Order: sequence, then C-alpha cells, then structure tokens
Amino acid sequence: MSNLFTDIWGRTFHQGGKVNGVGDVWARSAIGNPSTAITETLYGLNHRSLANSIPINKDYYGLAFFTKPDLRLTASNLLKLRKFAPLLSSRETSLPRAIRAMLDFRHNSTDSHNNESYPCSLIDPKQVFIPLLTNQLISMSGWPDVELPTHTSDAGVYGEQFSFADGIADIYRTWDMTANFRNIPGDPVTMLFYYWVLYAAAVYEGTLTPYPDNLAENTIDYQTRIYRVVLDSSKRFVQKIACVGAAFPTSVPMGAAFNFDTDVPINRNDQIAISFRCIGAEYMDDMIIHDFNAAVEMGNADMGDKHRQNAGMTKVPYEYIFLFNYLGYPRINPMTFELEWWVYTDQYVAMTGESNQEHAEVNLDEVDSGDLNTITGKVPSMSKATDKVQTVSGKIGGALSAGLI
Repeated sequence: MSNLFTDIWGRTFHQGGKVNGVGDVWARSAIGNPSTAITETLYGLNHRSLANSIPINKDYYGLAFFTKPDLRLTASNLLKLRKFAPLLSSRETSLPRAIRAMLDFRHNSTDSHNNESYPCSLIDPKQVFIPLLTNQLISMSGWPDVELPTHTSDAGVYGEQFSFADGIADIYRTWDMTANFRNIPGDPVTMLFYYWVLYAAAVYEGTLTPYPDNLAENTIDYQTRIYRVVLDSSKRFVQKIACVGAAFPTSVPMGAAFNFDTDVPINRNDQIAISFRCIGAEYMDDMIIHDFNAAVEMGNADMGDKHRQNAGMTKVPYEYIFLFNYLGYPRINPMTFELEWWVYTDQYVAMTGESNQEHAEVNLDEVDSGDLNTITGKVPSMSKATDKVQTVSGKIGGALSAGLI
C-alpha cells in the first residue's frame, strides 16, 4: 500500500511506515480510530484537535428502592387511635391490609410474633423494599451535590489571596427530597403515606408505642432508607449508586384530593408529591452495595451468600429477564456491578421449562469489572429467549394456577 496519504481536505502528503488495514486508515483520518477512542482520550492529549469520536454517555435513570419501615401496627396499638381502624380489615386482599403489610413487615406472615398475624397475599413478605413506590415513582429531586468547604485568606497589599480546603466533603447534614409518584386507582400511594405520617406523629405524641426492641435500642421505627442505582443502557449493570442515611415522609397532599372545581369534572390528581426529610447522603461507596445486599438478606434470609444455592435460589439469565419482570429479589454483584435478579428454582423451572443447571452463566473471569462495566466476554444471546417465548407462555398459566408466581 502506498505511503502517500490524502486527508479529508484533499491534501496529499507522505507518511512513514506501512498502512496496515482499515485500522491504520481510521487512525490517520480526521476522526481517529473509534475502537481506540476511549483509550486515547485517557492516555494522551488531542494536540491535533481532531473531532471527538467517543459517543455521549447514555445511562438509564435506573431504579429507586425504598426499604419498608418497622411500624408497630398490631391490633392493640391501632385500637388506641380511631383513625387507624380501617387498617384492622380482615380481608386479606384489601388495600388497607396491603398498606398494613407494607408498613409492618413483622406480621405479614403465617408464622408471626406473639401469635398475631395479618398476612396479605398482595405483598411479598420476603421483599424488604416497597415495590409500589419503586414502580410508581415518576421523579425524584433534591439530592445534594458534593461540595468542598474552603477558606480564603484576607487580601494583602497587592490584593493577593490564597485558598485551601477547610472542611469535609461528606454529607452528614439533613436535607429535603421531593418524590413524585404516579397515582393509580384506589389512591394507594396517598393512603400509604397518610398512615405513615400519622403513625410518626402518634409516636411523638405518645398515643402509639413502637415495638419493645425499637424502644430499647432507641430506633426510629418510621424511617426508611432510599437507594438509587443508575444503570447502563441495557439496564443490567450499575453505573452509579447512592443512598440516604435515613429518611421519613413529612407531608402528604391529602388536601388536594378535596379541591373542587366545576370546570374540571374529574379531579385529575394524577401525581402525588411527597416530601422526605433525609439524613445524610452517600455516593459511590462500595459499602452501599454491601448494605443493599444485606438489606435484601434481612427480608429474605435465603438471599445470603451462604444460603442461596442450598435454599433453592436461581439467578435469572439475562436473556430471560423480561419473563421474570415483577418477580425475584435483587442483588448487586460486588465484583461486576451487575444488578442480578434471583428467583426460587421452582418458579424458574415453571417459567422456562429448564433447570438452573441447564443454563450456562457468563464466566466472571471474562467480565471486565473496571469503570466502564462492559462485557468483554460472551454475552448471552436474546435469540434463544425469543425462540422459547411460545413454549414458555404456555407454562405461565400453569405456574399461576399452581401458586408458584
């Protein structure tokens, strides 16, 4: 191949060495080689001011997880305050029972404490998070930026000054968050936060009392922890993670439901804005991943690292992930930052018709766990799942009737 090189402006000049293939042609063009663009921008300076061939970042907003609080909603406690009477509903599939199960996870089980239980089939007793809030969240704002306090000296004779760091960048202060949720029939979001806020006020007043262990340990039982994970475009790998130290709701737009306007026959109260008082914020700390997985394990002991296999848990392969939407328990892989979803093996077999042994997982040694969190090994093909959709869809009905899902 000739060493004469013509650029995009038609200028011809001599380049030393040989031109070996398309890679060299790209490298000598005005935009450079796209396959090495990220490496080059990290390693050296673009002293020719060539066009940037690196695509823009396209992270997905990801998910927000709200842990269940630990309200004491036993019958003896609720009977102290008349407004909580609807939560004493004996209908297992009613909205009040569902709210009670979301706010008081201890008794959402047939194996309850103190021989008192109020299970609800609408709420997974092993799910530590509140799916209603994750699924209906529209927007969230108020997360504080990381700021470094500085000190600047007084000006000298010639106006000279200097500055230096004069504090910590960690966020331990309180701050306010606003979360907007989609309103759905029955208005469960408003009612959930209404009883949540009402309970906190009643505990302060002394009308209701927390569980004895929370009293002994000075635990604020109406707090939640909010986790935010930003995912890549495939919604598979965690790109960024954050959490609050603790948070609790401080306002409920109950009054908006009673506004009246004859020009609008339907009260389009389609969004619910909830204010949270948050205590501290943590960003991009590996300990957040540990705490997230520990929280999942607190709700479902079978999700512990030492128990998952023996407890009959199966990780959902990526090509089947859509079949298991609304099912499973999350786990963030601390090595690859993959947001994994685990289900019980009987559910997996009922949905896919194959055992967990039949599916080959991605070799973790082939996964680049660096900053870009990209797969460099073999990525499971979506075509396999597509071929099995017809077969699997016929088995979903059987799984539903068998009570497996």
